[in-house]
Amino acid sequence: MPTPASLPAAPADLTGQVALITGASRGLGRHTALRLARAGMRVALCARAEDELRALADEIARDGGTAHAFPLDVLDTDRIHAVVADALDAFGQLDVLVNNAGLSWYKPFTEWTREELDVTLDVNLKGLIHMTHAVLPHLLERRTGYIVNVASDIGRRVIPNMAAYVAAKHGVVGFSGALLREVKDHGIRVSVLLPGIIDTYFGGAEEGSRGADWSMRPEAVAALIETILRLPYPLVADEVTVHPLGQDF
Repeated sequence: MPTPASLPAAPADLTGQVALITGASRGLGRHTALRLARAGMRVALCARAEDELRALADEIARDGGTAHAFPLDVLDTDRIHAVVADALDAFGQLDVLVNNAGLSWYKPFTEWTREELDVTLDVNLKGLIHMTHAVLPHLLERRTGYIVNVASDIGRRVIPNMAAYVAAKHGVVGFSGALLREVKDHGIRVSVLLPGIIDTYFGGAEEGSRGADWSMRPEAVAALIETILRLPYPLVADEVTVHPLGQDF
C-alpha cells in the first residue's frame, strides 16, 4: 500500500489513451471528444447521427488528433457489443468510457406516451448499463480504466414534469456507486457527473439558446470531465455535482 507521500501529485497524462464516448455527435459529447482529443487521447465516437460523427472525426483529424466514428443506437444491445469489438480492433485498447447519451421530454407525467417512457428509461439508464457491461471485461482484463457516467443534478433531487427522466438518472447514480465498489479493487475508477442545466440541444433546444447566467456551456463541462480523468491514481471523484450560479438549485 503506497503511503500518502509516495502518491503522484501531478495530473495524469492522457496521451495515447483511448476514450469511447456515447452521444458524441453534438452537445456535451461532441465537446468532450474535442477536448479529450486535444489532450492527446484517441477517441471512439458513438452516436446515431453518422454524418455528424464522421464530420467530427474529420475535424479532430484536421486538428492533429485521432478519432473513428462508430454509428450506434444504445437501444441496440447487439450493436453495442459489435461497436466495442470494432473499437478494440481499431485502437487495440480502451481506457475510458464516457456514457453521455441521453434524452427526455418535459411535460406532465400523464401526457407521456408509453413509447416515450420506454425510450427515456432505455436510453438514459439501460443503454448506459449495457454499454458498461460491454466495455468492462476489457478494463478488468487490463486492471485499469475510468468510467464516467453523465447523470444529472436531478439524480440527487426531484423536479416535476420529468418523472421518468428523474427515475433514470437516480438509477444512474445508484448504478455508478455500486459499480465503483465492485471494481475499485481491480484498478478501475467510476465517476458519476451530475450537471445542472447545460446549453445544448437537450429537450429540443438549440445550442446557444440558453442564457449564460443560468446554464453552462458544454465546453466548460467537457473541461470538468477532462479534469476528472486527470486525477492522479488512486484518487477518484466518485460523485461530482456542478451548476451555473444562476440556476435555482
